[in-house]
Amino acid sequence: AGTTYIFGKGGALITYTWPPNDRPSTRADRLALGFSTHQRDAVLLRVESAAGLGDFLQLHIAQGAVGVLFNVGTEDIALEERGAAVSDGRFHVVRFTRSGGNATLQVDGGPLHERYPPGATSCEARPRARRDARSRGEAMPRGVARPGGRPAPATGSLPPPPGRQLTIFNSQAAVRVGGRDRGRPFQGQLSGLYYNGLKLLALAAEGHPRVRLEGDLRLVGEPPPPPAPPGATPAPPDMATTIMETTTTMATTTTRRGRSPTLRD
Repeated sequence: AGTTYIFGKGGALITYTWPPNDRPSTRADRLALGFSTHQRDAVLLRVESAAGLGDFLQLHIAQGAVGVLFNVGTEDIALEERGAAVSDGRFHVVRFTRSGGNATLQVDGGPLHERYPPGATSCEARPRARRDARSRGEAMPRGVARPGGRPAPATGSLPPPPGRQLTIFNSQAAVRVGGRDRGRPFQGQLSGLYYNGLKLLALAAEGHPRVRLEGDLRLVGEPPPPPAPPGATPAPPDMATTIMETTTTMATTTTRRGRSPTLRD
């Protein structure tokens, strides 16, 4: 199942932050993770762009089902898997992919839920997204309001024609795992988290300097910390100073008769 963390009742957060001069802007994103929980409402992960841009990607549990919400400049786009209840304490695997405004969501190797821009078929959606990106650039110019009143990033491109979908997730600044910052903390186990080439839980376990750990959090395989003496302040997690380059391929799952799905780093 890969590197696994237990998120406790008190809520916890794992944050990976890109340096300001190295924030990626992506046309495609890939996300995979495994988890087990009894919660019916929680945020598992949220990726956010730099302040003022408003692009984001969020994976959550709502009413016992997995859902994804993202916005790359035009409107909030939602996908849900209502056919698979995941708040049963069993291990579940989620995969999400985005290509421009197109997206897919899959839970436990079940049906693939797909989303394409209005008016586009699955065959024409990808070429259309590429044409749109070339013709418009990355985003709308500053001062042009997006749906919901959010300001658009400053670029030299024009706003898209009505009904057209922007495709670039601009200037990704941070990945936050655990939902404590959103007021919907996750409680349970998270395993083998992969996002765009980063094994985030493995980096956390290694003490990567770009990763910060907060709250009620424990790495599986480590003994629980001893109780602190009265009046003592808990020490922060140890952070190593070695930066490790990580090159990965997307995690795969194998579902066998009589076994739960598994996720490997």
